[in-house]
Formats: sequence, C-alpha cells, structure tokens
Amino acid sequence: MSSLAPILNTGFARAAEQRPPDIRPVFALRTSSNRSCQYEIVTARYMPDDRPLAPWRDLTSDDLADSGSDQVLAWSHANAILNPGSAL
Repeated sequence: MSSLAPILNTGFARAAEQRPPDIRPVFALRTSSNRSCQYEIVTARYMPDDRPLAPWRDLTSDDLADSGSDQVLAWSHANAILNPGSAL
C-alpha cells in the first residue's frame, strides 16, 4: 500500500479508514485487472444500506465486481465533475 501514498496525497481517502457519507458518486481507486496499469479509477457509489453484502456499486447500481475488482482502495468526491454546482 505504500505505492498509494502519492494518490492519497491528492485528496483520495483510504477506503479502509473512511467511507463516503452517502450514495453520491465518487471516484473509486481499485486494483486493475489490466496488465498495463496497477490501478484504475472508476465512478462508483457506496450503498451499504441497500446492498450490505456488496456495497460498492457502479453508477447503474451494478456490483463493481461485474467490471473488475470490487476492492476499493481509496475514493474521492466526484460531485464537482459529475454534478457541477451540487454541494458535497
């Protein structure tokens, strides 16, 4: 996880220590299944109340595991880009 230090210094929160506050979209960093990169960033929502066994969902509410790893390592708010003008 030491290779995550530069990423965490850019405003990403470590998912093991802090979860998003609600179901708003976030940028989620996860390990990549592609050989060309170690990590990838996907848009996701954290939905523990609706999906307690697989709380990390993509924006269509599908399990993140459907498109790769569901192990989110870090996340960052995405409202400024995905919903301009919305509050955090």
